[in-house]
Amino acid sequence: MKVMMKCGHAANAKTADGRPCCAICAGLTDEAYEAVPPPPLEGRKAVCSACGKKTDSRLELPFFEYRPDKETDMYYCGCFGWD
Repeated sequence: MKVMMKCGHAANAKTADGRPCCAICAGLTDEAYEAVPPPPLEGRKAVCSACGKKTDSRLELPFFEYRPDKETDMYYCGCFGWD
């Protein structure tokens, strides 16, 4: 099960001591290292930041970002590859 980080992203990496963290925000904010309870995602949609593809919001989406102040959350669907 994925862990939600205070920065708004689902954890997508681990620290050197094995704790979950957000590689996107690591080094930019301490919130990248602080786990929080998962947000209510039922009925929410996520949109790919690159191509606009929509799907149901869930923490397991790659690079998932919960945006409670927006109509949709964000993720990356892999449309431009994974390199």
